[in-house]
Amino acid sequence: IKPKTKIIGYDIDPEMLSKAKSKLGKNSIVTDDWDLVTKSLHYFNKPLLNLSSVIHEVYSYSNTNKIKYFWESQVFGGDFKSIVIRDMIPSTEISKSEISQFKDDVKKVKQKFDRNYINSFEEKWGSLNSNYRTLIHFLLKYRFTDNWEREVAENYLPISIETLRKKIPSGYKIVYEDSFLLPFLKNRVKKDFNIDLIHPTHTKMIITNKNFRK
Repeated sequence: IKPKTKIIGYDIDPEMLSKAKSKLGKNSIVTDDWDLVTKSLHYFNKPLLNLSSVIHEVYSYSNTNKIKYFWESQVFGGDFKSIVIRDMIPSTEISKSEISQFKDDVKKVKQKFDRNYINSFEEKWGSLNSNYRTLIHFLLKYRFTDNWEREVAENYLPISIETLRKKIPSGYKIVYEDSFLLPFLKNRVKKDFNIDLIHPTHTKMIITNKNFRK
């Protein structure tokens, strides 16, 4: 859509870096060196940090100190004019449903899905009956059986939208926010289990740095 847009790709996985380099071409920078990323931003008028399905990966594979560094230095370190977020970030409201409201949905899942996958999920994240958030967590990942060992270990829902808002420093402003339920997910869960998903599971957000200076 915008072929003149300059892209910097950052990853810690050598295999992913190699694939990205082959697709993005010579005009883009692909690196595992965050210092190189920040130094390169001086060539951009309005640098934008794109966090599309990234936050839950950071929480899944980082310790407490690295997560703190991610938010304070990489995301809100002042180097980006705008920050775009798209991830599985629901409201805390999904945890407030009484068991009576979703016990039939849990029953449908246990009747129709392979018990071995359910058991491995519950060993890691607790019973599907424990709260509605846990059931949603399972329904977000049950399709990925080909890569199940990796997917079941990842925390798809590490933070809520309420927690995310609290992490935004005063020098930043939310200019766009939308909570939504993926139509594909809703339709697939309805087809596979005859369950009607209602609560939004994803969030999109655009944040601007009010103090940004080129």
